[in-house]
Amino acid sequence: MKKGETAAGHLLALFCVVVWGTTFLVSKKLLESFTPAQVMMMRFFLAYLMLWILYPHWRFSWREEGWFLLMSLFSNTLYFLSENTALMLTQTSNVSILVSTAPILTVVLLSVFHRDEHVEKRELIGFLAAFAGVVLVVFNGTVVLKLNPLGDVLAFCAALCWALYGLLLRRCSGKYSSFLISRKLMFYGMLTGLPVLAVQRAPMNWAALASWGSLAGIGYLALIGSAVCYVARNSSVERLGVRKTNLYIYAI
Repeated sequence: MKKGETAAGHLLALFCVVVWGTTFLVSKKLLESFTPAQVMMMRFFLAYLMLWILYPHWRFSWREEGWFLLMSLFSNTLYFLSENTALMLTQTSNVSILVSTAPILTVVLLSVFHRDEHVEKRELIGFLAAFAGVVLVVFNGTVVLKLNPLGDVLAFCAALCWALYGLLLRRCSGKYSSFLISRKLMFYGMLTGLPVLAVQRAPMNWAALASWGSLAGIGYLALIGSAVCYVARNSSVERLGVRKTNLYIYAI
């Protein structure tokens, strides 16, 4: 691959983690007025509309749709429900640390399901060093460890879901447009999120939704955090591969 393509992959991955690092704070604020499922559905709906405008091309295959559905289940529905619910139950610092285990989990899964992917000793040491660095940065010299078993388990589940998504994305990367993959993920994210809304039956806080703060927050999560970043990340995976792209999660 050309050096320019590789450099573009790194820049796209860096852009994603910078944006996703801020979405923790935006989501935390929105969760004061909306449920995790409501935030998720509004986010996916707006992102889907934007991606249709940017890439208005139809493609459908029953065999492939099953893969897109599975990818969306892990990358969208289960990931965001786990992460957003965890943010309501435990500290943001706990969530950010546990979500940063996704690169390690990705490499473990790749080595299990793909024989050509092996974890080298140097790579393992690098993972552990990077993870230790994340812990030091988050605590910033002041360790106030507050554990919430359910919240922390959900945060770890979010990391596992993201790793599984990366494993599935490896199969589709390069076969389809990044815009198409991202749009499919948003569509199936809405589809798989509907049963959650139906079960919860939580009333929508229309007064909060009408505020400029909520509209700006949801717009940011949907248009930048989802539509733009998913396209950028999928493009980065095409250039760098899942392993290298996921390493940028440590920057969150």
